[in-house]
Amino acid sequence: MTVWQQMDWVLHLRTPFFNGFFELVTLAGYPLFLIMFLCFGYFALGSKRFFHTAMLLMAAGLLNSWLKDFGQDPRPDALYALDGRVGDSYGWPSGHTQIAIVLWGYLAYTVRQTWAYVAAAIFISLQGFSRLYLGVHDLGDVFWGFVFGVGCLAAYIAVESHEQSRTRLAALSLPKIALTLLAFQVLYVAFYPSHIGHSAPYWFIGLTMGWLVGRYWRGHEEVQLPGPLFVQLAVAAGLTGLSFVLMIVTTRLPRALGEDNALVQYGFGTLFGMAIIGLLPYLLAKANQIFAGQKWQA
Repeated sequence: MTVWQQMDWVLHLRTPFFNGFFELVTLAGYPLFLIMFLCFGYFALGSKRFFHTAMLLMAAGLLNSWLKDFGQDPRPDALYALDGRVGDSYGWPSGHTQIAIVLWGYLAYTVRQTWAYVAAAIFISLQGFSRLYLGVHDLGDVFWGFVFGVGCLAAYIAVESHEQSRTRLAALSLPKIALTLLAFQVLYVAFYPSHIGHSAPYWFIGLTMGWLVGRYWRGHEEVQLPGPLFVQLAVAAGLTGLSFVLMIVTTRLPRALGEDNALVQYGFGTLFGMAIIGLLPYLLAKANQIFAGQKWQA
C-alpha cells in the first residue's frame, strides 16, 4: 500500500468535536445543499452569476460521475468510514473536492476580491480534508478531484473569457443551444460506463437541460426581488423553500409511480430546472407587477 492509499494516520486525528465539525463541512458537498444553494444564489445573489455557476457545477458533477464509474476504484476500507452517505459509489476522483474547486473557485473569480479568493481556498481545503478525515477517500482520490476540478474551472473560464466564443454562444437561439446540449448529452449517455447498479444520472442530465432552457425562455432576464434587503432575503428564502418541495416531488414521484425509466427521470429533472429558472422568476415578476407601488416595495 502506497502513501496515496494509506489511511491509518487519520485515526489519530479524530476527536468527537472534529467528527461533528467535518460531518457538517462534508454536507456542503452533497446534492441537497448544492442545489438549494444554487437556487438561493440565483434568486438573491445574481442570476447571471449563478446561472453560469450552476452550468459549470453540473458539468463537473456529470464528468465526476462518468469518471467514477469508468475507473471503478474502491473507497478505503469501511473500518475508516464515518460518512455513511456514499452508498456503493466509487472513490476516484473525489466528487466533493472537484465540486468545491469549481463552485467556490468560480464564485471567487466572479467577485475578484482578495477576501473571496481566501475564503474559497479555505472552503476548498476544508471540503477536501473532510473526505480524508471521514475516511471515505484517500489522498489519491482527493488529489485527482483537485486536478479535474481545476481543469473544469480553467476550461470554463477560458471559454467565458474568449470574446469570440462568448459572442457566438450568446447569438445562439434557444432551439440551437438546446439541440447542441442535447447532442452532448446523447454522447454522454451513449459512452457512459454503465454496469450493474451504476447508470448515468439521468435526473441530473435533465436538470442541466432545464436550467439552460429556463434561462433562455426568460430571455436571460435578471431576477428582481422587491423591497428592502430583509424583504428580499425573505422572498429568496421562500422561493428556495418552494424549490426544495419541487426537488422532492421531481425526484421521488417517478419512484412512487414505479417508473425507473431513463426518459422519465430525464424529463422530471428537466421540469425541475425549468421551474426554478423559468417558472418561479416568471411568477415573481408577475407578483412584482401586481404589488407595484405598495408601501413595502418602496
